[in-house]
Amino acid sequence: MNRKVMTIEKAKSKLPIKEGFRILSFIFAAILVSACSSTINFPNSQVVPAAEAKLKVEKNDNNNFELELDVENMAQPDRLTPARRNYVVWMETESHGTINIGNLRINRKNSGELRAVTPYKPIRVFITAEDRQDAITPSTQVVLNSEEFDAD
Repeated sequence: MNRKVMTIEKAKSKLPIKEGFRILSFIFAAILVSACSSTINFPNSQVVPAAEAKLKVEKNDNNNFELELDVENMAQPDRLTPARRNYVVWMETESHGTINIGNLRINRKNSGELRAVTPYKPIRVFITAEDRQDAITPSTQVVLNSEEFDAD
């Protein structure tokens, strides 16, 4: 029994250098990928207190920013006071102002998602209730707000 344990231990200690380098490279790549993305949790909202929103921002190889917004427990916009038809997601940028990045559709399970890619560096994302999904400026009815963040 002792002999088998020693043989296994010797075999483990003789891992080829190439294999060890490959393992270290994989670990380094995983750390690098996770370092290039940020996850932002939105604070609780007074307008829709049960809503939970999470935003993932990642800079891709083309120096664009990929945004993935996931929302759960969000009331339909027609249940708000005053009632609205749409939720619009806005992105405040470092140098290009506030941009409408899309309509957030809420399904029957009160959740929704929005995916967007932009060349502009986001510093804040917020959701407003709107009558039109193609609004040019946000209304004052802010439903969720990420607060400012650093997307580098």
